[in-house]
Amino acid sequence: MRTVIIYHSDSGHTKAVAEYLARQTGADLIRVTSTFPYTSLSRAVTGVRRALSGTPDPIEHREIDVAGYDCVVVGSPVWAGHPTPVINGAIDRLRNCQGKAAVAFVTCCLVSGGATGILSERLKARGLQVKGSMAVHGSEITDFTCLNRLVTIINRPWYGDIKVY
Repeated sequence: MRTVIIYHSDSGHTKAVAEYLARQTGADLIRVTSTFPYTSLSRAVTGVRRALSGTPDPIEHREIDVAGYDCVVVGSPVWAGHPTPVINGAIDRLRNCQGKAAVAFVTCCLVSGGATGILSERLKARGLQVKGSMAVHGSEITDFTCLNRLVTIINRPWYGDIKVY
């Protein structure tokens, strides 16, 4: 199974989780960044407002073609209980994703809110079939027992709408 991990990282937590997952699963990594330059102040004001409204940021990738992959993993930090505008922009740029398996994960320092559910719904709206999701709290980013639960979700066989446990 070919897997790609598409992620946005602000403080480095999501990057650390994505890199661990890639090492454990052999997945390719795509880090997405915004063409909108956030500062600490603009992230707290503009970024949070955009996250709350689900507004996508413009990103450096014109498109992200996942045709060659069986599983698409998407990771995002949590801003105000929501995935970041940067990852929303990446999801909007996905191509050839209809019917593929997906896994969503978020990283957060406090409470993830409904961010995994929101991220999963955005992936489903793009035609992906979400086979699992997980929130990784700041204290868990080096907890390999926790991270290996996410590896298990990624590696779980997936046959369309039929879940195999």
